[in-house]
Amino acid sequence: MVTAVETSPAVFLSALARQDGVARATVEVESGASSVPLARRFARNCLADWGFARKGDLAERVVLTVSELVTNAIQHARTRPAGETEVVVLSCCYSPGIALGVSVTDNSSTSPEIRPSSCETRGRGLVLVSAEADCWTTTRRGTGGKEVWAFFCSPAAELCASA
Repeated sequence: MVTAVETSPAVFLSALARQDGVARATVEVESGASSVPLARRFARNCLADWGFARKGDLAERVVLTVSELVTNAIQHARTRPAGETEVVVLSCCYSPGIALGVSVTDNSSTSPEIRPSSCETRGRGLVLVSAEADCWTTTRRGTGGKEVWAFFCSPAAELCASA
């Protein structure tokens, strides 16, 4: 049994990379502020489709995390000139009894950074992601850009059982 102490982003990625038994849903949203509510709704619908409550601790943690990751991609990862269309991709993956993962893919190769400051009114998105998700990581795409993942232990998941 893998314990919470041993759980890392690599363990989650490995669990969700399998093709068998992993539910996946993906949506492209335009890189603009109006897309954040769409991304939240998409994540909430994915959770409901997979049997999770629309409201509740896990749903709220996932939706807040999706909101922050999509907002970060829109605000900090734009690579095209203003006026040109650019999209970010939101993916949700679920391996029943193991883990839930959400990822946001953008075209920027710049890695996100946590900027902890209690005085700032901006720049706390990844602090929130760190607080809500069980862990998170960034992976590079071979075609350029990056994918920022956040992972959540599935309720009663063996992968995340306490030590």
